[in-house]
Parts: sequence; C-alpha cells; structure tokens
Amino acid sequence: MSNASYWNTKWKSRSNEPANNFAERVYKQVANKSYKTILDVGCGNGRDSVYFANKGLKVTAVDFAGSGVKQLQSENKDIECVLSDISRMQFKSNSFDVIYAHLSLHYFDDKTTTKVFEDLYKMLKKGGSIFIKCKSVDDALFGKGKKVGENMYKDDHVRHFFSKEYMAEKLHNFTIIKIRKTSSVYHYYKSAFIEAVATK
Repeated sequence: MSNASYWNTKWKSRSNEPANNFAERVYKQVANKSYKTILDVGCGNGRDSVYFANKGLKVTAVDFAGSGVKQLQSENKDIECVLSDISRMQFKSNSFDVIYAHLSLHYFDDKTTTKVFEDLYKMLKKGGSIFIKCKSVDDALFGKGKKVGENMYKDDHVRHFFSKEYMAEKLHNFTIIKIRKTSSVYHYYKSAFIEAVATK
C-alpha cells in the first residue's frame, strides 16, 4: 500500500477529533503576537486547522490525502485547502507568519527532507515561527519493519525517525529557539517525539 493510499483510507474511517495538545501549546506561543496566517503542513482531516481557524488565524491546510482535504474543505469554507504532496508545495516566498507541522515531516528520505525544510524556510515570513513535531529514534516503532534508509523503516508505511541532532541539522537556516524530546500516549502505546521551535 502506498503512503497516499494508507492515509486516504485512514482519513475516510477516522471520526472527527478535537485538536491535539501540540496545537494547543503552539497557539499559546503565538496568541500574543501579531501573526495572522498559518500553514498547516500535512493537515490530515484538518482538526488542528479548524482549531487555528476558530482562534482567528487565516489557515492554509495542505495534505496529499484527498479524503481528508475534501472532508475539511466541505465543512470549513474559510480554510484554504490545498491537495499536494508536502515535498511539492508551491507557495510564494514569505507567505506565512506561522508554519505548523504535526507528525508530517518524518516520511521522506534525507534529500527530500532537506528540500522540504528549505522550502519551508522560504515560505515563512521574516520574524515568523515554525513548530515541528516528528517521531523520535527513541519511539517504540523504531526498527520495526524493513529498513529503507538511515533511521527509516517501512511497516504499514514509511517513517523517518528524527534525533535532536538531525532536527537541528535540518533547521540550520532558521534561528532555533528550542529542540526537545517529548513523549505521550498515541493510539494506546507510548510514543517518543522530537519537537522544535524556530524563527526566521
């Protein structure tokens, strides 16, 4: 099953859920700033996009799974929905005050990951902030399935697990505010993550 097929199936069967804790924490960090626009990179079925829109931000939501994007678009006309692979996004430079990537940047090989981070840097406005959360090499799923690259494994789909050092390497164009390890229970098992905050 391809990654697109996997996520299309997932979002068709997934019920609407409230915004996740990461989105809530991100909003607390941007609420008192003059930010107006946010790019939700890999929005899935858009639960975090809806949360940010309800907080008054102008949201652009991107995902390559048509089922999630169509669902979001049909229910939320104020959100700009874009059907696109993250590695091929076409936005002008300096387009967004905030870029938000919740568990969406850990699916690509190193070359593609580097390109995605470079593209995100261009899209972010000067003075803007980027918030990223990725699976960590400490995660319970690390090493499961077939190894397809450095810290990359394919089980039901491909995952590229991040270390703090790898996250810092990919954010070298940005001014890094914080990179830290976190963990929480996702779908009945404890997951490990690398979270980052950076500015341009």
